Amino acid sequence: MQEIKVAIADDQSIFRQGLVNLVNSFDNVTVLYSSENGKELIEQLPAQRPDLVLLDFRMPVLNGMETTRIIREQYPEMRILILSMYDNSEFVESAIANGANGYLSKDDEPEEIAKAIYSTMEMGYYMNDRTSKMLITKMMKEGAMKPTFLSDNVQFTEMELQIIQLISEEYTTPEIAVQLIRSTRTIESLRTLIMQKIGCRNAVGIVLYALKHNLISHPTGTRMRIP
Repeated sequence: MQEIKVAIADDQSIFRQGLVNLVNSFDNVTVLYSSENGKELIEQLPAQRPDLVLLDFRMPVLNGMETTRIIREQYPEMRILILSMYDNSEFVESAIANGANGYLSKDDEPEEIAKAIYSTMEMGYYMNDRTSKMLITKMMKEGAMKPTFLSDNVQFTEMELQIIQLISEEYTTPEIAVQLIRSTRTIESLRTLIMQKIGCRNAVGIVLYALKHNLISHPTGTRMRIP
């Protein structure tokens, strides 16, 4: 894996320095610089261009959303992850709608932050299982999210397609096992195999792939409807 160069913007100096130290501890990841607001970060981009920026949602002078819009216009290939204490669909939708590749809560564990950075660089997006799949569907349909995968020609068995459909309807692994009359361990193994075939890290990646390749039918009377 090539070195991933990161820039960080957060107005809370203690959190910002802690995040710099954490991100620098990840394999093949280096923080080029950190800033206390979006304006300061944007001014540094021409001299040292990072692969990915971590932006606080709320900052003085230029906040995360305003900074995201500017970066997306000037550096369309740059990856953007939004950080916030607010972990609800309204803020996630705002982040993605403005061009962010993903959204992290400041309460997330270090392992989740590392996963977010690697996933965003590898696949062009990051969303964890907390994030509403309905929101992701909406953003993808509108073209705000354009994920990439290992292959666009993955072959699935009939059982795998059934699992993908049920995952899209937000059924849990034990519930899918009941639906398909299989053991939970079998479903877990097949779910892992599906993710390996696609090259994704969680159920959201499975849904994104299924949406991109029209693998999901319109559920009837289920928990989630795909627009």
